[in-house]
Amino acid sequence: MEDRATHRGPKGLNSLRDPEAVCGLLIHGDNQAALARLAHTHAGQVQAVYLDPPYNTGTDRDHYADRRAVDAWRAELAHVLRGLRPLLRPEAVVCVQIDDHQVSALWQLMDAEFGAQARLATVVVKMSELSGVKMAHVDTRLPKLKEYLLFYGNTPTAALRPLRVLKTDAELAGYLRYYSSVIDNPHDPPEAWRILNLRAHLKARGEPVTAERIRRFQVAEAHRVVYRTNNKLLAGLHFDTECARVVSSTGVEYIWWQGRQLLFLADHIHTWVGDLWTDVSTINLNKEGGAAFRAGKKPEALIQRVLTLCSEPGDLVLDAYAGSGTTAAVAHKLGRSWITIERGPHCLSHVAPRLSAVVAGTDQGGISRAVQWQGGGNFVLETLPEVEP
Repeated sequence: MEDRATHRGPKGLNSLRDPEAVCGLLIHGDNQAALARLAHTHAGQVQAVYLDPPYNTGTDRDHYADRRAVDAWRAELAHVLRGLRPLLRPEAVVCVQIDDHQVSALWQLMDAEFGAQARLATVVVKMSELSGVKMAHVDTRLPKLKEYLLFYGNTPTAALRPLRVLKTDAELAGYLRYYSSVIDNPHDPPEAWRILNLRAHLKARGEPVTAERIRRFQVAEAHRVVYRTNNKLLAGLHFDTECARVVSSTGVEYIWWQGRQLLFLADHIHTWVGDLWTDVSTINLNKEGGAAFRAGKKPEALIQRVLTLCSEPGDLVLDAYAGSGTTAAVAHKLGRSWITIERGPHCLSHVAPRLSAVVAGTDQGGISRAVQWQGGGNFVLETLPEVEP
């Protein structure tokens, strides 16, 4: 590969291991050619693959043509899937996103390459709102809101990591109204705990006692925000302290709180991620990463969830259809090494500047605040000989 350019970032708490080490590779070139070359340098190293190929919708996008004969579309994607295999670790997971146009064809391609038994999950994800152009034909067809994520394991050792996420505001509301107390000294033994009224606690700290501030405190400090409920096992017990640790005859541990059971909000604010995702917002998506990419751009929060299900910090992530560079940006912020490939000129006009901003810490959109991203690491831009800079 030619035309190497290294983009370095500042040292800091979030730098990836050695900040001077290369942690990303952006390839400007044909993805099939790039995968063939990578097979000689990165064989057996990739843990997670996310692909967002053209959906073959029959329309032309700003940055690529999205109309191909079905056989040509299938053949191209089959070559890419086949080119990935030498790069994958045994426990690697491949995720491909698609919409209704070619989902059945994609299932067949993935089954043919990995085997139907390797299918780990098929996720339906909400990718749009009931507004805009899609409502123009609402009188004759249902508005398109969903897309699909197909997860496949490279071998039987591959698995998705269990993941919990914060409940929706509507789900949380039923819990937050009851959890109105806070442990002032949670690191001490229960017998020494001082339990205060949450509103009084905030007021004593000079903070505004508003509904929004209370909610933010409850979620952020859920490990020490508490509520008490009836429990017959504890009702007849008496202690000289306000709280006490109690272990039942079956080995179950409880916290006695003045004759009742103490419950922690932290045990009730999360829910397990399933195969229907309706909580990933696409509102203001055009602003993420500073890369204007109309149609096809994916939310950083969506890619964060995919990579968290498929990999750990330090793992290598690959995306053979870089688009606006979202996968690489998210992988970098999550402490993963990454390789991403893009043939179009937007590799230089959109992807490279976006990733430079990530490295510099100036990209504070997307998931940056949630993961406290401050910049760090670096990446290399390489151009294949057959692609004009």
